[in-house]
Amino acid sequence: MDANFKKMMEEMGVVRYNEQDNLWKIAKHCAATAGIPLAGAGALLGTKAGTVALPVVGTISGAAAGALAGLFAGTVGCTMLNYSVRNELKKLAEGQ
Repeated sequence: MDANFKKMMEEMGVVRYNEQDNLWKIAKHCAATAGIPLAGAGALLGTKAGTVALPVVGTISGAAAGALAGLFAGTVGCTMLNYSVRNELKKLAEGQ
């Protein structure tokens, strides 16, 4: 876990170390299992886009933009789903 991740978690209200560690592990897992496959799909879809202008970077190929969008969407979607399921399972285990 890096300092930026910890700061983002604290800003979101996740202050306990074990919860931050769980989210970090889930995000790493999701990047590999959902983010990378969606990055490949995004790259294929973006090949027809030509170039895309980004405010800070400049212009990048449509395939690169599609890959980044796919990686982000896959990782975030998978992470949120896994985290919410873990919270519900924890509540069930505690008898709530």
